[in-house]
Order: sequence, then C-alpha cells, then structure tokens
Amino acid sequence: MTKAHAFRDQRYPRLLEMLDPDDRDFLLASAIERTVAKHQLLYHQGDPSDNLFVIRSGTIKVHYVQHNGNSQTTSYYRDGMLVGAHGCTPWSGNHSWSAQALVDCRVLWLRRADYLQLIERSPRALRCALAISEFKGELLKRVIRILGESTLEQRIAMAVRHLATLYGIDRGGEWEIDGHFTHQEIAEMVGASRQSVTTLLVSLEASGHIRRIGRRLFVPAVEPDAVEVAPLECLPIRLDPAAVLNA
Repeated sequence: MTKAHAFRDQRYPRLLEMLDPDDRDFLLASAIERTVAKHQLLYHQGDPSDNLFVIRSGTIKVHYVQHNGNSQTTSYYRDGMLVGAHGCTPWSGNHSWSAQALVDCRVLWLRRADYLQLIERSPRALRCALAISEFKGELLKRVIRILGESTLEQRIAMAVRHLATLYGIDRGGEWEIDGHFTHQEIAEMVGASRQSVTTLLVSLEASGHIRRIGRRLFVPAVEPDAVEVAPLECLPIRLDPAAVLNA
C-alpha cells in the first residue's frame, strides 16, 4: 500500500477493519451481502432501523426528502463506511434520513440486534461505535456550516472542498473529485438549482477555487483566498485506529 493510499484510509472510520477478528466474525455470521442498483433506495426516512449497512463498494447518498419533494443531501458514504441509525443503545429510533445508491453498490446488511449485543460485550466494539458516531457528528457540523454561509458561491466552494478533502484523490497539490459527484449532487448539498451550480462553478474556476477537466473537478490543496474551509483531516476526528481503539 502506498503512502497516499494509507493516508486516505485514515479519513473516515471503517467498522469491520477497526474491530477485533472475533468481534468481526460475530457480526459477519448473520450478515447478508446484497447488490443495490443505481438510484435504488437502501432505506427511507422513518423506516425502522432494524438493520445497519456496511458499504463494500460504491457510493451511498444520505439525504432528507422534504414535503415538497425536494432533496437535501447530508452526506455520502463509500467503501467500508457504516450507514444507518447506528446508536449504541436500543433507543436510537427510526432512520432520520433516506439512503440511496449513487452508483451500483455492494452492501453488507447487518442485524442491529447483533450490533447492540456486540457493543454490550466488547469494550473495543463500543469504542468503534463511539468513533463512528463522533465522525458522523463532525460531518453534520460541516453541512451546517455550508448551509449557514451567506452566499451561494461560498456554499458551493465549501461543499466542493468538503467532498475533495473527504473523498478526493490526492494529485500532489490538488484533490481530484470523480465524476460521480455531478452538478445536481452538489446542488442538493447546498440547496440550489443545478443551473445555478453550473454557472457558479465557472466563477469559482476563474477565481482559482477549482480546476475542471470534463466532469472531473480539481480543488487546490491550499485555499486560494479568504474562504476558510479546513481539510477534514485537520479536524479532531482524524482517525488513528491504534490511538482511538487502544485508549
């Protein structure tokens, strides 16, 4: 594994890789791997949270569907990440958001009852659950910051940098965002129309916030002006599995 890939692996927690082998085997004993087709719903907001989901491959979009049918994206999840209402107690309730496949995905379905039982008996598994909860809390803070910006251009700049620092590929001085994050996906993150996002991306390119080659976006590793968006890896939740789990 290269240093670049080793670094990328630290940007978000992967449940199965963090668990002890015995704990992992316990969860996997009743797990079912399924394919979720592009645009298919994994679950809908309000559904009972009887299952949790570990992404094997692909990208899952988590979003809130408003009464008028509009969608507000809260986060994206990729390989290794845990999706679903994953609290450490039986009182975590139903799913607050809907989850939908952005591309064709392979997903492990885990029984929530098994997850809770594991947390009850394994201190290490409990630390894993707490690390994931803290990470997701930081993601929601980032979304709130994006939506709290006064101008749409600033919201788009922050959203693009957020996607780049969490999911982008390090190209040496730039982060590359792949084409799965379309202008429509960015629009649903910032509460705007696709047309507005397309127009303002041109402005952001002119100001040095991004560089575009076809559908690929490149974001400078160093912020070019006063829009201050710290890379996610600089936040307190940057994951060092050994430090988090062996504390």
